[in-house]
Amino acid sequence: MNPRTMILTTALILVGIGLATTLWGLFRPDAPPATPIAVLVAAQQIEPYTIITTDMLQSGGVLAPSRAAELGAWPNSAAVGKMSAGLIKVGQILTAVNAKPIEAVRLAADLDLEIVSFQAGVDRLVGGQIRPGHLINVYGFGRDEATRENFTRLIDSRVWVVEVSQSGRQLDLPTPRPDLTSGDYGEEPARAGGSNATLITVAVEPRRAANLIDALGADGLQVWVTLAANDVARYSTATPLPKATATALPATPWYPPGWEPTPDWMPPTGYGGMAGR
Repeated sequence: MNPRTMILTTALILVGIGLATTLWGLFRPDAPPATPIAVLVAAQQIEPYTIITTDMLQSGGVLAPSRAAELGAWPNSAAVGKMSAGLIKVGQILTAVNAKPIEAVRLAADLDLEIVSFQAGVDRLVGGQIRPGHLINVYGFGRDEATRENFTRLIDSRVWVVEVSQSGRQLDLPTPRPDLTSGDYGEEPARAGGSNATLITVAVEPRRAANLIDALGADGLQVWVTLAANDVARYSTATPLPKATATALPATPWYPPGWEPTPDWMPPTGYGGMAGR
């Protein structure tokens, strides 16, 4: 094929491609229009840290999907049951910024639990491998001021961990990746090779939070953490138990050689009413 024929053939191919593209653009079915997203706005002023209920909201009309995504708006009634993460004014759209799941606001959805943190070295936090969801036992190590003896006591047992960090910096943790074929558990390694936890945040009842703060604050105990076992025995207290001592047996009476016991004396009949017994 000479060069002239090759040029003509190429031109015809390009024209054919252009014509096919034009015809496809003219006759292809139109894409269905994007469905608007119905959103809700505050019908009243909602204070921070409030569980959002239906009566607090009213219709806010609809938004284009792109606009709703840009704002992070909750669709329909999805904001109901969320917690306000700030003051929400009347007419303000409910979004994932001002209304979040309860655990995203306070780390635990149970409002009866207090959230408290404490810090310790990696060697006292199971090698820094404590993670959210673990149940831990919290021990305190100190010295009795009266006896000057060291002691260890169990401050609290089976405490629920809800957050961990490295001195307040978020940990780079592995990503769970279950095997879709076998169902085996697996993890995708952390990008930075992982890091160790040194700051532990737990959720406990108020009295247990006060006990933990008192032990680590007022008593000045050094914290030591273990992963809880199924059953926990209470550990020794600050007051040492007394040392075990043997109980002396009663002395055996000494009798002279040839001694024989005499018959027991019985009172006469009628004395104290013993005769009839």
